[in-house]
Amino acid sequence: MFLYQVTGRVFKALFLPILGFLLFFLFPAGLPALPFMMISAGDPVLEDIRYILRESDMSFLSFTPPLSRDEVLQFLETLDPAALSPPAREAYNRIEKKLNPGFRFSEGLFSLNAHITAALGGRARTNRDIPWGQNLKDNPGFFSLPIEFFFADSFELNFEPVLTSDPAFYETGDFFWTSLPYEAKRFDMNMPLRAFGAAGGSWWNFQLGRDRISFGAAFTGNLALSDTPDYYDFARLSVFSPNFKYSVLATQLPLILSSSLADPETYDAGDTTSTVNRYMYLHRLDFRLFEKLSLGITEAVMVGNAPFELRYLNPLAVFHSFFSWRDYPIWGKKDGDLTGSLFSLDIEWAIASSLHWYGQLVMNEFSTPYEKKRWPDSQPPNGLGYLCGLEYARPLNAWGAAFYGEFVYTDPFLYVLSSPFASFIWMRRLSDIGSKGLRYSWTGHPQGRDALLFTLGSLFFKGNLSYSADLSFTRRGEHSLYWDWGAGPSFYDQHTPTGIAENQLSAAFQAKWKALPFLTLRAYLSGSMIFNSKHIEKKRAYGLDTAFYVILTY
Repeated sequence: MFLYQVTGRVFKALFLPILGFLLFFLFPAGLPALPFMMISAGDPVLEDIRYILRESDMSFLSFTPPLSRDEVLQFLETLDPAALSPPAREAYNRIEKKLNPGFRFSEGLFSLNAHITAALGGRARTNRDIPWGQNLKDNPGFFSLPIEFFFADSFELNFEPVLTSDPAFYETGDFFWTSLPYEAKRFDMNMPLRAFGAAGGSWWNFQLGRDRISFGAAFTGNLALSDTPDYYDFARLSVFSPNFKYSVLATQLPLILSSSLADPETYDAGDTTSTVNRYMYLHRLDFRLFEKLSLGITEAVMVGNAPFELRYLNPLAVFHSFFSWRDYPIWGKKDGDLTGSLFSLDIEWAIASSLHWYGQLVMNEFSTPYEKKRWPDSQPPNGLGYLCGLEYARPLNAWGAAFYGEFVYTDPFLYVLSSPFASFIWMRRLSDIGSKGLRYSWTGHPQGRDALLFTLGSLFFKGNLSYSADLSFTRRGEHSLYWDWGAGPSFYDQHTPTGIAENQLSAAFQAKWKALPFLTLRAYLSGSMIFNSKHIEKKRAYGLDTAFYVILTY
């Protein structure tokens, strides 16, 4: 009894000092007015950040959204607002407004912000053989209610319910499409597509949940990790300084083979055909030298059918799957491994005032001449991809303007390894109503593998107006999302594009006008010509694609 009383008194004596110390450490006095937040891939404010750094003749340490508030503030601290051009100053003001959005409700350390967005409109095309000119995620949902909870300046909860149409009605739809789910079977039941908790400070951030991710500065999509999928379910930790950043990411990627195999006979009846225990573990190091040159090194391993494993989070491990591939059973009749690795190198260089060059190299397999000669019948094919871009940004009178050119090359077996579970494939379920099945995507570039892409583009903005235009030429080989890996000369001798290449020439124009604080109008028009359409020799397809949206925000 005596011991209990003494212990209780000691606890009471120490409780308030310890609590005060923890509160001081977690929520220090003199809290800044800015709430902690994450800025996701696809957010328009990223274009403002990009324009300012291009015009300011600096490279960005790590253009790997989601970015935290403190990463953006770290960038803004390097700028002199008075020295910015009028368009750059406009962009600077929009960034500041994004970081300090104002609250619907605030009490002490807790704040809440929410707004309603309704997008009325849709799309139309003249030819169903011509794919839509924009990705589904670039179209606004019919109705959304983003809700953000902020705790002091260190924690954010973000939840975005959305009412929108299922993706199955976009890719394979008829001549018209709208995000309004006017039938029960059209409702996208994967909602929400964005929901996470995040915490951070001046040198670190952690995020857990569902969001869009993209690592790199490319306009058309990045090679190693891109926001080609609708979302990722992940945990991510980053630590950073002005010239160094380290990130570790673990994302769960369930896979059901279903119709994703080009040849269903490649596996035995007893083989795994689905799993939820499939994870990609990724580490990335970013360096910046002299504020002019940035380097990013990414290495990832896909573990196809195993519970979450701590050993892959080791920041000092070389994440080539060689050290672990023997730990898992062989899949299929082609001796498929259940692990696969991926490596990428990103370079960004501020060549001169307003002129930047950037490039990416990605690799999941590389066969040397010695290996091909020594083991000709069992050697796997190369899986390489290259991206190169040049961007020029400067003010034109009172307008902000940027011009860019981009080239992408991907091998026929990029992202593909000896089993579909080790390959870098993303999957989600579509709505069960109507049995519309599954939706597959690469985790990398939207063009995927076996493709050549040339793009020229421009964008302009002034006040509440913005315009963009691009011209692109794409050559696609016959390899697609179907898993069709194999070993031997007939595979490793293939080069992009394979078979009868489909050639597409496209031009697109988009305009956006914020007519009122609560009203935005968006218009889009594109035209395409396809030669050898669907890889049928001499088959041609022509078509127009247009969209118009009235977006109301409150």
